Amino acid sequence: MKRVLSVVLIAALTFILLLPSCVGSGENYGAQQDSGITVHKIGVAVYNIDDAEVMSFRNYLENYIDSCFEDVEFYYSSSISSEEDEMKFISDAIELGVEGIMSFITYDLAREVETCAEKGVYYMLASGTVSDAEFEKAADNEYFLGVVGPGTEIEYQAGEDLASFFAADSDGTYLILSGGAAVGNEMHRVRTLAMLDVLAQKHGLTDIDAKMIAQSENETIIEKNGVKICVLPGYISQEEYRDRAAAAVESGEYSAVLSVMAVSGIKDELERAGVSVGVIDSFTDDNLQLFKDGVLSYVTGKYCSEIGPSFAAMYNALTGYAGQFRDNGRAFKITQGFWNAVSYEQYCDMSALASGTYVNAYNYEDLYSVCKAHDAGASLEKLVELAQAYTYEDAQMRRAD
Repeated sequence: MKRVLSVVLIAALTFILLLPSCVGSGENYGAQQDSGITVHKIGVAVYNIDDAEVMSFRNYLENYIDSCFEDVEFYYSSSISSEEDEMKFISDAIELGVEGIMSFITYDLAREVETCAEKGVYYMLASGTVSDAEFEKAADNEYFLGVVGPGTEIEYQAGEDLASFFAADSDGTYLILSGGAAVGNEMHRVRTLAMLDVLAQKHGLTDIDAKMIAQSENETIIEKNGVKICVLPGYISQEEYRDRAAAAVESGEYSAVLSVMAVSGIKDELERAGVSVGVIDSFTDDNLQLFKDGVLSYVTGKYCSEIGPSFAAMYNALTGYAGQFRDNGRAFKITQGFWNAVSYEQYCDMSALASGTYVNAYNYEDLYSVCKAHDAGASLEKLVELAQAYTYEDAQMRRAD
């Protein structure tokens, strides 16, 4: 997108969003503002409202998307750390009149979808991974739009790549922070399992049960063949687990920390310990600073504008086109993977495109092209194609003009 387009964006949108095509198929969706624009309220379920990744996604939705789609507003959850928390948020959001839920975490997909469907509210997993079995339980429900995210294969590859990167130079002592792997977070479980599989193969640990260890609720320490691996479960955002992770880092027993989540909560301890650190997280300002400070040496993860196609999918449903964006009558599964940086310079280059205010990986022109209310030629096939063009190189090509 040429920079001149972004300068006139707001003025142009005032006209564009008042066109008849902007209110969908003509049915009475959403609530009317005094301006006459139909406003669609979307609930956003997140695991930690203060998490850097969550805040970056929120910034994109509330600052960029809000400026481009005048007919939407977002209602955020507080931090969700259990199935009960998620169900309460869904119920509360429905009471407040949301028409759809974009969730970034799921504990019982079928139950969440059914609760929404009973009230005629759409639900989608906007950025995440769910098992095939859980997906199938909800796939035929017309109010379940689908899942956008890495999927098991990409999540596993991310864990493999991270472990391989550090295993190449490690002295054989690793601290793995497994996050929510033990409490139903499928992407954390798969990442942890992949790390363990790689380290087990490299160090000849043929008799460990990696699947069991990956989802254990208890700290697990493996010591064999001169190797020491500690798998520590729990979200760093919760004080109890933050303190445990900090203590393990400062023990001096581990030379490499491999994490399935952000580690900014234990930044000071990591700096003092001088350990090598890699995360599967996202391209946030926090991680940029950690790279600059020499704490991080490896990041693979999502970026904030990557959720643009997920928003477009929800927007299509709320403007009356849900049925035209189903996969042979069923919910869709759309794959989006990660970006990867192994130096501060590389991270800086990617960050500019990941979260830029005027130039970003998924801009309003991209999204309008897959929203039926703005482009009559929009289709599920085009939405899938756009979402799957998630790589840094793909984004560079889209913004080359």
